[in-house]
Formats: sequence, C-alpha cells, structure tokens
Amino acid sequence: MGKLKVLIVDDEPIARDILESYIQQLPQLQLVGMCKNALEAIPFIGRGEVDLLLLDINMPEITGIEFVKMMRQLPWLVFTTAYSSYAVESYELNAVDYLLKPISFDRFSIAINKVLSLKKLTSAGGTQNDAHIFVKTDGRLVRINLADLWMVEGLKDYVKLHLKTGKLVVHSTMKNMEDSLAAYQGFVRVHKSYIVNMQYATEMDANIIYVNNQPIAIGSTYKADVLQALKQYKLL
Repeated sequence: MGKLKVLIVDDEPIARDILESYIQQLPQLQLVGMCKNALEAIPFIGRGEVDLLLLDINMPEITGIEFVKMMRQLPWLVFTTAYSSYAVESYELNAVDYLLKPISFDRFSIAINKVLSLKKLTSAGGTQNDAHIFVKTDGRLVRINLADLWMVEGLKDYVKLHLKTGKLVVHSTMKNMEDSLAAYQGFVRVHKSYIVNMQYATEMDANIIYVNNQPIAIGSTYKADVLQALKQYKLL
C-alpha cells in the first residue's frame, strides 16, 4: 500500500504549519499541498492527487461545510476546526473524523489510523492481518501489528500494550487507544482498564473473560459489548 496523499486546507498559517509538522512525522503520509481556502483545493481534487483532505470549517469566501456540499466527489475527509458545534453535521457529511483545535499529535494520529484502515479495506489484497498502527514511545514512532496485539492495559497517563513479542509502555490514554482501534474488527473494551483482542479470547466464566489464557475482569458497563463480541466470534 502506497503513501496516503494529504491536502491541507486552512486559512490560518499556524494551523497549516502544525498539520504539516505532524504529517512529516508519519512515514505513511505524503503532503501534496497546502491551501488557504477551499477553492484552491479544487484543482488538486480534480486531478485525483488527494487521498485525504484535512479541511478547516470556518474559512472566508466558502466554509468547509459548504465546500463539501458543493462537491460531487471527495477523498476521505477529516474536518479540523476550533468549534465543536459542527461535529454532528460533519459526520452527516461522511467525515472520517472531526479534530478540535488545538490538535494534539496523538489525536491526529488516531484520525490517520482510521483513514489508513479504510484505505486498507478498500485496497486490493488488503487483509485484517496486515493492519497496524503507529504509537509514540521514547520520542520515536513504533509500528504495532494489530495481529500481535492481544491486550491494552491502562496505567493512569500511560497504557501498556501486551504483544506476542513482549510489552510496550506508551504515553497515551485508554480513550485514545479505544478510538485508534475502533476502526479495526475484534478489539473490545471489557473494563475501564482493559481493551482485548477477541481473536485471543478462549472462554468466559461469569464476569471473567480469558484472553491469551489470562483472566480479565469484565466491567458491568462493558458486559453487553463483550457478550455481543463473543457471539460474533462464535464463543457463545
């Protein structure tokens, strides 16, 4: 799978610079252009040069929302804005994600992982076993193959990734990890401190699920989701 070609559309120079710096940190991305308004983006999209559009909403001349409504075809779309009031409408326009400024690198990465998952699923020969995400640890980006990830464990401001090859501690939150994994089949949050890969689940006993032969408590808030996942994987 080739690099994801990204176009930034934002009237604020600082916002464009921040997004450009984030793109440069992710090797699977390629920046193809930066536009000060939505109309400048039309030639890029018309030539088929864009896989992902990072689109601000509040811009002069024409807003991001108006631009999307006037276009017949668009690449994958992620809105970037300082206003939360447009969230519902953005998802009605089939946006992959909605990033609220100021945008952190972690939150940006979550959105990119969602788009990469969609690209993989629509690409010829793409399989779930090929899926991966990038996490930042010790100042470097590390690729995590999701087929090797059997559990995520919350540790206050950190999470511990349990992998076939060992364990990796990452500065992140359970919510961020849950959002990152949401686009991939099989990952279910079973407790406020645990997300598990159902491919590794073997049995369930009352309020305990066994994943990779390790017993993990099921929180009452998450039990319905766990039961649904077990049915899907024919473990019930």
